[in-house]
Amino acid sequence: MNVLSLQPRPITTSLPGAIRDLNAVCREVGLPLPVSPSTEDPARRIELGTVDEDTVLQLTDLLRRGMKRTYKTRDRLRRALNAHGIDAPDLGLEDGEIALGNLTVAAAERLAQLLGAPPRPVTTALDDWPEAQEVLARLQKAFRDATGGGFLDLLFLSDCLRCGGEPVISTGPICVKTARRLVSALEYGGQQ
Repeated sequence: MNVLSLQPRPITTSLPGAIRDLNAVCREVGLPLPVSPSTEDPARRIELGTVDEDTVLQLTDLLRRGMKRTYKTRDRLRRALNAHGIDAPDLGLEDGEIALGNLTVAAAERLAQLLGAPPRPVTTALDDWPEAQEVLARLQKAFRDATGGGFLDLLFLSDCLRCGGEPVISTGPICVKTARRLVSALEYGGQQ
């Protein structure tokens, strides 16, 4: 009987070692996925053998189970933003990280205030370049403060950059740990 070890194995840095590790893990979980060095570039690439539909479904299930905490964090973030009236239609996952996507400038300002930025006078339109840059800076600082130093990559896309579309502040992906801190700040520290 194949007993799954509860102790993580050290990560192997050589390709042959990585192939052995991946083959061992596949056997441990009962996944018939043959792994071998690539015939074209055996020093740097591997080939995953031909698999049937059941193996594809099993691999998909294993990956989703491995991403369970990430999916839960994304869903909690969506609920927290919705609870505060912030629409983030592009919220999703990118390379194992959580991306807020594009936010309207008003939504970005609202998020900044929820994360602790002081209210700003509403005498000017936020969609203009200097005001949107100010919103961007306010959100970046509030995000960093609320998440304990987390970094949020932001870029203002004016209407002319979006071919007449609504100006937005585009956000880069954040790691899951930082996203959890953001959720906590919105759930427990958000201001109305």
